[in-house]
Parts: sequence; C-alpha cells; structure tokens
Amino acid sequence: MSVRYFTRPHFKNMTLRSWSYSMRFALLLSVVFSVATIVAGVIAVFVQSEELKTRLFQDAQFMVENLGTTLTNHGYQNFLDQITAQVSISPDNSVLVSFWGTSTGEVMGNLHVKTPFVGNKKLLVGQDIVLSGLDDEDNNGEFFGYGLKTSKGWIMAARDSRWITGSQEVLVQSVLWSLGVALFLSVGLALVLARHNEERIQRLEVVLDGVAEGDLTLRYVGAETENDDISRVAQGVNVTLDHLEQSMKNLRQVSTDIAHDLRAPLTRVRLKLEPHALLAKLPDDALADIGRAIAEIDDISATFDAILRLARLESGAMNFCGANVDLIKLTSSLYEMLAPVATDLGHDFKLNVQRSSLIISGDEELLSQAVINLADNAFRHCPSGSAVILSVGTHDDCPYLTVCDNGAGIPQKEWDQVTKRFYRLDKSRNKPGTGLGLSLVLAISRLHGAELSFSDNEPGFCATLRFVSGRAI
Repeated sequence: MSVRYFTRPHFKNMTLRSWSYSMRFALLLSVVFSVATIVAGVIAVFVQSEELKTRLFQDAQFMVENLGTTLTNHGYQNFLDQITAQVSISPDNSVLVSFWGTSTGEVMGNLHVKTPFVGNKKLLVGQDIVLSGLDDEDNNGEFFGYGLKTSKGWIMAARDSRWITGSQEVLVQSVLWSLGVALFLSVGLALVLARHNEERIQRLEVVLDGVAEGDLTLRYVGAETENDDISRVAQGVNVTLDHLEQSMKNLRQVSTDIAHDLRAPLTRVRLKLEPHALLAKLPDDALADIGRAIAEIDDISATFDAILRLARLESGAMNFCGANVDLIKLTSSLYEMLAPVATDLGHDFKLNVQRSSLIISGDEELLSQAVINLADNAFRHCPSGSAVILSVGTHDDCPYLTVCDNGAGIPQKEWDQVTKRFYRLDKSRNKPGTGLGLSLVLAISRLHGAELSFSDNEPGFCATLRFVSGRAI
C-alpha cells in the first residue's frame, strides 16, 4: 500500500542513475576492449610483417644457394636452364631471378637490377629494379632479394611482398570480424547484466519505498544466494532493517507499557479527587484547582488510551472485522453526532455525499474512529467561523472520504511528520490534544488497505482516505 504524503527520496531516479551507470560502465569496457584489440591487432600485423619479411629473405637466399649449387655441381648449361625454367613459371613477377656473368657481362633472368648486390637487400620498383611485363599492384613495389657472388658472376633472386600484403589483409579482416563479434557479445552481455542489476535494484527500491512508508517488515529476498556488490549492500540493508524494526518494537513496547502501567494510578487519583470536588465547604479556588487537575488527568488518560489503541492496531492484536460497511450511512450518522460540536465551536460543518449508498469491506468502529479523528483535527486547529466539509464519494470506482477545512492549513514540508506519534505543529502546541489523532488514522487506513493522502485546500487543509482495495456498490 502506498501512502502518498511521504516526502522521501525518489528511488526511481536511482534506478535511472544505476541503469545509466551500468550502460556507461558497459560502454567504457567495450571501448577499452576495442582499443586493446586494435592495439593487439596492430602489434600482430607488425610482428607478422617482420616475420614474413624474414621468411621472404630466407626463400630468396635458399633459391640463390640452390642455383649456386647447380652451377658448381651440374654445369653452366644446367644452371642457365634452371634460371629459364624459374622465369617461365613466374609470369606474375612473384619470383624474380637473374645472373650477371663476370667475364661475358651476360645478364639472364627477369630480375633487372641496376647494380648487382650481395646478401639481403630490400628492392624498390623504379629505384632498384625495373619490372618487365605486367606490374602487380599487390606487391606494393617491394621485393626482398638475396645476392651471391660466384667465380662466374652474381646470382640474385627476389620475392615480392604480395604474400605479406595478402596475409596482412587476412589478419586485419580476422581482427575486425573478431572485434565486431566480441563487441556484439560484450555489449549484449553488458546489457543483460545491466538489466539484471536494474531489476535487483528495483527490488531493493521496493523495500526502501515500503520502509519509507512505515512497513519495517519488508526485506530484500535473495541477498544470501547472490555474491556481488549489490547483494552485499542488500544484506547490509536487511541487517539494518532488522535492528531498526527491533528498536521500533522496543520503543513502542516501552510507550505501551508506560501507558498501561500509569492508567491505574491515574484512575485512582481521579477517584480520590472527585469526592473533594463535590464538597461545598471547599473554597472556590481549591475547587477550581481540583477541577483542572481532574481535567488534566482525563487528558493524560485519553493520551494513554490512544497509545494503547495505536499499539494494538500496529501490532495486529486488535480484531479486524471485515464486514460490509455503508460509508454514506456511517458518515451521515457521524455528521449528526459531530454537527452540534462544530456549532458550539462556531464552525460551519457540512456533509457532501455523491450517492445514496457506498459499500466497502471494513470495520465500522475503526472507520468511525478515523472520521472522528479527522473531523476533530479540523475543529481544533481551525479558528471559529471556519468551514469544515466531510465528503464521501467515488473516484475511478474507488471509494473515498475527505475532510477539508479553510483554516490555516499545514505546511507541505510537514505533511510527512504529522502522522508520527506525538508530533505537533509549533502553532498547535498550546492547544489541547494528544498528537496521536492522525497516527491512529494512518494505522486504521493501513488496516483497511487504504491510502491516506494530504492536499492543500488553498486556503486550508484536506485529508483523504482512498480505499484502493475496496469496492463501490
């Protein structure tokens, strides 16, 4: 049951903040993961490129050494045939090979370098070599060569960078696809976790809302089965609520015990004072003092009675008779009873009903007490000549009763305080009363599953009981 007048933190805003924080955290993790993946991909591409370059230099060296072995062991003609065969199987210029004769100056092969070289050398098209036939854009204009000088001349071979380029493209595509899939999975998982945490925070908010409304029996369920920060906070909240509930029970029990233990002595004192108030031989001032003492004892007894009634209501010890009650008939009867009191106080007391009958399920005695308390609260705190209206009707098929006045009203900042035990406004402290009237009304409304709400009558004050679980007939 919600009680609208409470001024409490907006826990819904906390849900939005928690969801926003979870999303920002998830996005931050995704960004960090993306940056780390990209950096790792760049490093992988660089390492792979260097490794492939080494492999290409080694391939060129292996080819040159094989040609040198052929020249040495199988003769010059076989050597030339092998170069011709190598050129014929590489029309795409992926492998270049050449021989520069020392004595004849003869140049054979498809590796056209400006000057012969020995060892590893990176060759650039247009700068170090000239390609014959169709150029291949995939080689980026780079070749990795190796040269060997023999007694007959220079043997040179080179491999293009196509292998590096193709491998890098495959690696980059793999990294990008992996990054995309990983981002999709990570963001999806982050959204699922954020939603799960949001639901758990909402459950915690329900508990906090209920506690803010006065229900100290609520607890966060499932905190013991989960093991994370939210569950630890929830466990802490549960432990705090356990202590708070026990403290409130102890405090209420103390006030109840005091009220119960002092009723009998006060009654005995009153019984002893009453005979003296009837004695004619006592001076007038003594009789006045005795009369004031009896009146004060009655006020204290009324306060203790209210404390005991409130304790029984809040503890559930009072029997609740859920019978059909006609609100129209009940309020009409109470109006007839309260109208003379209002007239004596100089108030204009009116009854406003919308229909001839309005049935709800409730306890007639308790509902009568709630109406009397609301009306008495308006009578005592409004100046003479004020208008007090008791209204009964339905809104959205929910029965309600309202007591409105055009008095000084109650500041909105104090609406969440006036239902607390013994709380009284500063301007009302010199007026008679127990400070428990609205506390009793709140307890009765909760017992009936009703909402107690306050509003500004401009000028004045309105208190409304809305029976959200009732039924209008």
